[in-house]
Amino acid sequence: MTEVGFQSWPSGLEGNAGGTTSALPSPARRTGEPGAKDTGTDHQSSNSLFQPSADPVQAGFFCWDVATGEINCDPPTFHLHGLPEGSPPHLDTFLSRIPESDLPEFVDALQSMAEAGGTYQIAYRIAAGEGVWRSLEARGRVLADAAGVPTRMVGVVMDTTAAHERQEAEKRRLHEGATRNRRMQQLTAALAAAVTVKDIMAATQVGLQDFGANGLAVVASQRDGLSVVASCGYHDEELAAVCDADTGSGSVLQDALARDAPVFVASVTDLAAAYLLPQQAAESSRRRAWAAIPIADSRGPIGVCLMGFPSPQEFGPEERALLVALAGLLAQSLERAGMYESQHALATELQRGILPPGPLSAPGLTIAARYQAATSGMWIGGDWYDAICLPDGAVAVVIGDVQGHSVHAASLMGKLRTAIHAYACEGHGPAAVLARTNRLLVEFNPDPDRAMLATCCYLLIRPAEGTLEACTAGHLAPALIAPGEPPRLLDIAGGLPLGVDPQAQYPTERIPVPPGSVLAVTTDGLLEAAGGDIDVAIEAFLAGLAGAATADLEALADELLAGVQRAPRRSDDIALLLARLAGPPAR
Repeated sequence: MTEVGFQSWPSGLEGNAGGTTSALPSPARRTGEPGAKDTGTDHQSSNSLFQPSADPVQAGFFCWDVATGEINCDPPTFHLHGLPEGSPPHLDTFLSRIPESDLPEFVDALQSMAEAGGTYQIAYRIAAGEGVWRSLEARGRVLADAAGVPTRMVGVVMDTTAAHERQEAEKRRLHEGATRNRRMQQLTAALAAAVTVKDIMAATQVGLQDFGANGLAVVASQRDGLSVVASCGYHDEELAAVCDADTGSGSVLQDALARDAPVFVASVTDLAAAYLLPQQAAESSRRRAWAAIPIADSRGPIGVCLMGFPSPQEFGPEERALLVALAGLLAQSLERAGMYESQHALATELQRGILPPGPLSAPGLTIAARYQAATSGMWIGGDWYDAICLPDGAVAVVIGDVQGHSVHAASLMGKLRTAIHAYACEGHGPAAVLARTNRLLVEFNPDPDRAMLATCCYLLIRPAEGTLEACTAGHLAPALIAPGEPPRLLDIAGGLPLGVDPQAQYPTERIPVPPGSVLAVTTDGLLEAAGGDIDVAIEAFLAGLAGAATADLEALADELLAGVQRAPRRSDDIALLLARLAGPPAR
């Protein structure tokens, strides 16, 4: 470790190479003397001497002959370098005290200073024992002869070990503080991204390891005692002990609850002393330090966050503040997760109640259907599918998508599905079913600012005749996979989405469908999940249907959604329906 620099230096050092000095405290002033300031807040200090915070500095003078290497110095210079006073006064003697790893850099620095002339400053270290180093700093001036050739270096060498240690300690403190802040930011981000209790505890467990903890339990205080809300790193028997009012971690929890303030126990010895436990009982725990922090959510106090540490902890002010902040973040995250899981359960039940119960079936058709919720936002949307068996033997296969993802969108979807089912059973054709449903949706949208649209694809299949009547309202046309032919989208004119124009008309296409053919309909969520250009997504969808004519439809439906399931976040839900017409009877 060698640091060198050049700076202006007061003259007068050139001729003094044999004296000694040390930086002493400046003369003291008593309160009341000229220049002194009386604060009036400390009566005892008004009669005491002012004590500076700077430590005395050991220093010695030297003069080095550049040509011969001889050094003329005072005893403190020898002492500072760990040399006896009678040591050979030569540069090599002093260089022998510098670590070999630092020596090349130090020698280069000396040469550079000698060549540059003027004033200099260099910091270096010497060995002061096994694994112990002393930090020194030399400052002075390079003297030259009449021709400008450097002849001598004169200056003062000072022991800067204490100052260097303080500087290194401050660096460590700043580094540790920055590390703690970075870890806290990472944990905060992880908790913000987690939406379930399981995800929150997984993120917290990783974050706690950075703080040295290896166990956490969130314990709620209830009328009949304590109960564990969530935990990580604890065994079942430990959690049972935590909730035991008599033995739970030496009553650390009860102490925190009673005081409504954080309780920090730095060691097993402190635990035994604070809660009058036998040392053996205290040492039976897997933890060696504890932090019990009361937590609250928006409704008020909910319990205590108990953190366990595998080794004794000092729990300094900064660490305590971070642990209290962590407990607060955890409480907020758990409250948000509870609300999310309640909403998710409600949305799931609502979605399940609106979609057809169980697998779809119809005479002459094999049907596979899938619904996949979005992975971001509300887990409920407006996608739906249906298969309606009509009195004349035909089957209406319907798929639709109400814009938005909300309870309002889901409820509207339920109304449209019911309306289409009713209109179809009344015997109306595809165009009439969509026209009536369109007018109904317009009536549902009296407020233009809250108006919602819907797309729909209505297929009337007559399996016995092998015919199809197709009608779409702003929806992707169905794909047809006939035996021995590549998948293709049917060419259908289509009409406006439902809810736009009450007078909208919906043309119907009549298409022959060979036995064994598969019809595939989906909502745009499946295509948007692929990302990029919509035409590319459609091509990928058709490519996935290549073997549909002979494939197991249930397996094919899972395969089509497999890539979508790997997407981390998806903003739209998906409905998919595959229907195969029965093949010709075997002969």
